[in-house]
Amino acid sequence: MSTPPFEPPETDSTKHPRPPAGAGSLLRAVLTGAAVDIGGSVLTGVAITVLYALQLRDQGLSPTELRDAVANMPHDSALYMTGLLLGLAMSLLGGYVCARIARRDEYRAGVAMAILSGVAGLALGGPVTFDEMTALLVLSGAGCNLLGVKVGVDHNRRLQAPTDAPAP
Repeated sequence: MSTPPFEPPETDSTKHPRPPAGAGSLLRAVLTGAAVDIGGSVLTGVAITVLYALQLRDQGLSPTELRDAVANMPHDSALYMTGLLLGLAMSLLGGYVCARIARRDEYRAGVAMAILSGVAGLALGGPVTFDEMTALLVLSGAGCNLLGVKVGVDHNRRLQAPTDAPAP
């Protein structure tokens, strides 16, 4: 006999494990990913604003001038660019969190989260005219969201893949 009688034959269901237990709801994935994206971006913006105000404090500006200067930070400054890149990193992290929570239909959840984050970003941005730069920022954020979803999907698939060889 080639196989012992007490061991069932290997089937397709034993070769490929089921999706991981604990896959979250899509709504929870979207809301959590958006919270990471939006919350992280807001906190980054606050930190950058405080740093900029601290830089300007020593220049002898009045409180009104300081408030105006902080509200109109030059877009070509290193601090502004740092804040922009950190905000996009938060978008990437939000997409990753969304995909890791969903563990199924990740791209559908990711697109919903990217739309929610884009709308929230426009709403929180204040009275801004919708121009090319605003469109570029919204599209860049959505691209980072979806890149984060892709990384999360890859991680989910690696965790679901059957292991052929035992770990050393």
